[in-house]
Amino acid sequence: MRRAVTAAAAALLLPAVLAACGGDGTEQKAGGPVEILMWHGQEDTSAKSIERLVAEYNQTHTDVKVQITSGGVTADGMLPKITAALTSDAHPDIAYLYGSWAPNIARNPKTADLTPYIKDPAVKWEDFWASERATVTVGGKIIGFPAVVDNMVVLYNKKLLAKAGLKPPSKDWTWDDFRAMSKRATDAQKGIFGTTWAISGGEEAVWGLWPLVWQAGGEILTADNKKAAFNSEAGRRSLDLLRSMAVDDKSVYLDSSPAEKGQKLFESGRLAFFLSGPWVLPDLQAAGVDYGVVQLPGTAGNHETISGPDTWTVFEHDERRVKASAAFLTWLTAPEQQLRWMKDTGSLPIRASIAQQPGYDAYLKKYPGIDVISGNLANAKRVRPPTTSYPRISSFVADAIARTLLGRADAKSALDEAAAKTDAALAVPGS
Repeated sequence: MRRAVTAAAAALLLPAVLAACGGDGTEQKAGGPVEILMWHGQEDTSAKSIERLVAEYNQTHTDVKVQITSGGVTADGMLPKITAALTSDAHPDIAYLYGSWAPNIARNPKTADLTPYIKDPAVKWEDFWASERATVTVGGKIIGFPAVVDNMVVLYNKKLLAKAGLKPPSKDWTWDDFRAMSKRATDAQKGIFGTTWAISGGEEAVWGLWPLVWQAGGEILTADNKKAAFNSEAGRRSLDLLRSMAVDDKSVYLDSSPAEKGQKLFESGRLAFFLSGPWVLPDLQAAGVDYGVVQLPGTAGNHETISGPDTWTVFEHDERRVKASAAFLTWLTAPEQQLRWMKDTGSLPIRASIAQQPGYDAYLKKYPGIDVISGNLANAKRVRPPTTSYPRISSFVADAIARTLLGRADAKSALDEAAAKTDAALAVPGS
């Protein structure tokens, strides 16, 4: 007969049980491989690619076993998911996080410092672009490895433009050109729109506005990051252009879906223009879209875009798992693996040496327009403010954009209200 375990005995056993099986679901066996958990936050082609790479790593390395999952969210929802997980020790070892979130996540004591590990010559830290290294370095603390570098361009449907009697945009086009071409390509009866804009409240709605503001001479925050600056005349004009397109021209599909329908609409031939980046190219090719790529419209010859290196951020459970995470990321971000990831996803090189890899020319040929996107990195001159308050600022501006594009507020009042909330958030100590 099995003897019942008393409450006192269970209490004594509990620490050993927790040590053997992490609160995050990993199982740490004495003498066995170190198990680590990765939340990748990817979708579609990108998810399949990272899963294949992890499977290969697990097959070729016996000392570390990587468990992989999306984390139950896309990249847009990763910050709140990680924040909640960190409070209950249910966090992964590695998570995909936007670079703009680095100041927030670096403050958490459970965020690892990889500074000792990147000194390993095998990492080849200096091979990463300077902007990437800067993004994952917060207050002298290196919180992860670069994951993706990108920038925003305009993709256009060649067939829709031709049907509307329009020629493909030239590299020196303007926002007035963009508005006029979008209006002309719109056919509401057939469900065809010039372009789309997210109004679901996420960063997807906001990051497209910033290049317009920068091109017009504006800034997101003041130089000391203590006050909002986006409600300047440059900001108002930028948002008012989008309002005119959405409310007056009705050439913008307003996407309120958390899943963001814009890409699917473009793939199905219902959008003439789509502001996006290299990560959508594989899906466009799979959908058979006859697309072109051009840099953003400009203001007075300025075609500034937005770019934000994303990160594989590492979190602490114990020293062995941090070391295992660094070893895995060293392998994952090596040129050989990165070129395969790039071929699968259309991502841009995160290391300078990747361009010397055998097969790099095949990558360029595989993705028509990728050369335009790579060249557009020269137009990425500024980054989003490195402040812990940025996610809140983004949500304030996203709300202002949504209300304006829905015709419920004018651009000035909406941005002024968002600015007031931003100033209050920045006034909080430690923001």
